[in-house]
Amino acid sequence: MSRSYSVFFNGTLANAGGDVDLVEILPADDKPVKLRGFKFGQTSELGDSAEEQLRISLIRLPATVTSGSGGSAVTPSPEDSADTAAGFAAEANNTTIATTSGSAITLEEFSVNIRAPFETWWPDRPGWKVKQGEGLVIRCQSTPADDISAQWTAIFEEE
Repeated sequence: MSRSYSVFFNGTLANAGGDVDLVEILPADDKPVKLRGFKFGQTSELGDSAEEQLRISLIRLPATVTSGSGGSAVTPSPEDSADTAAGFAAEANNTTIATTSGSAITLEEFSVNIRAPFETWWPDRPGWKVKQGEGLVIRCQSTPADDISAQWTAIFEEE
């Protein structure tokens, strides 16, 4: 039976240059993980002059994943309080991105306007799935003009 977990972050998306892994997931042995939804918003830039678009990519890392760094380890929160702790490892806001010995596969791309909340869900399809030895990242591939206070949440299902 699968269980649902949220992985969230509330902090600064910095104008430090370079890509940032907003969320990084590394599945546990024999416990594949599917991405079911993603939300992004910010609270520091609300005026018209601050309008920006961010390029967000959903990327599968297919083999020998080296975890990113510079961010925070995140404890996934179970949807059902009776569920066990998640088996997968989660990190958020890594300023050094995760790498793979294989060819990274871009699964989907989003353009996110920072002035409006962004939300997308994959409820009726198999989902973007990764298994042991693979990784899944939600990567910001553009740099904001200046630091922004941002929040994001990813919803995962673990089998």
